[in-house]
Amino acid sequence: MSLVVKKTLLRLRDGRLHLYRQNDSKNWFWRTFLNGKYVVRSTKTDNLAVAKSTAENEYDKLRFQSIAPDGRLSHSWEECERGFLNTLAQDDRPSRSKNYKVKVGVLRQYFHAFPIHTIKTKTIEDYLAWRRDTHKPRHRNFHSKTVTSKTLRSDLLALRQVLKYAKREEWIAAIPDFPKLTVTPRPGGWFNKEEVLKLASFGLKWIKQAATPEERKTRDYAFRYMQWLLFTGMRVDEALQVKFEDVQIHKANPPQYPEDCLFVKVEGGKLRYTKGATEMIGLSGAVSAFERLKLLTPNFQPEKLLFPVNPRETIHVLLEAAGVLLDERGQRRTAKSFRHTYIMLRLLRGVDVYVLAQNCRTSVKMIQQHYGSYLTARMKRAELTKQFLGSK
Repeated sequence: MSLVVKKTLLRLRDGRLHLYRQNDSKNWFWRTFLNGKYVVRSTKTDNLAVAKSTAENEYDKLRFQSIAPDGRLSHSWEECERGFLNTLAQDDRPSRSKNYKVKVGVLRQYFHAFPIHTIKTKTIEDYLAWRRDTHKPRHRNFHSKTVTSKTLRSDLLALRQVLKYAKREEWIAAIPDFPKLTVTPRPGGWFNKEEVLKLASFGLKWIKQAATPEERKTRDYAFRYMQWLLFTGMRVDEALQVKFEDVQIHKANPPQYPEDCLFVKVEGGKLRYTKGATEMIGLSGAVSAFERLKLLTPNFQPEKLLFPVNPRETIHVLLEAAGVLLDERGQRRTAKSFRHTYIMLRLLRGVDVYVLAQNCRTSVKMIQQHYGSYLTARMKRAELTKQFLGSK
């Protein structure tokens, strides 16, 4: 004998809201049809008067949030997030896609309940307060116990991309104003000449000591990545967007040009909107890295990336194994330290600051802010004592 389920049904809000209770349920439920599907919620009470009030309040709130100011149905954060992440599938830079996915995962925890048109400047400010004071990440940040402005600015960059997607789809009319976050530049760790030579010698042995051919290839790739940054001075995000066709090798022509070098077209990275495409020069170490990368990439195509994957973890292992993970100030070194090293060694060799700034796609002011504190009197002893050594 089949069980017949009886349902008590009340129609509210001109029939658009249904309040009902089935014979196997103690509490009242409400439902409505919205955005092509039924929304069903429990009132969590068996009192009819309380259930009516709860259902009508929740329905009104849902209905209000689901209607954009122009009268059209609004779109959820989930829809915008899904659409934005789908656009990343067309990106040929896996590391960039991965970074955005991580950031969007954090944003989702706060914005998942917001219809996209309700995200305003005040909402974003509330998010920043939540991120600083309330959010508890799954894994403790071993760099710092606090959330830095740099991290928050990265969060807002991802949020802006999601909102840009919504605007392209005409789900919102405009992107709200974003709070201004000040990030104070600080000098990053770098390697002195002796440490660079140690890294080069250790790295080659480290590659040979790999347990498997696959591990050897992974280590070799990371080592060439290190070489490339050390001898071009590129930013990490710029290097990850260089293609084989962007590189031109120039052979030595003594006495003016005693060593091979290369010129590389740079059009990606965070300065692509302001700098556009420019050329950077790479020293002989970059030439060596480029030739080796071609061997590590059989049948490579000119339009393929030199570094399709960011070897961040492998670089960390290399620096730790070589005993150079921390600099003399106790600061942790990363792949960014290779760019700092290139700039510092060029400064110590007397390269003109303006010429160096132009090649490294930065400004003289930024070089002074980042690297001036490292140019101690001891490093510049010869230059600072010229007038005394020359006088009698």
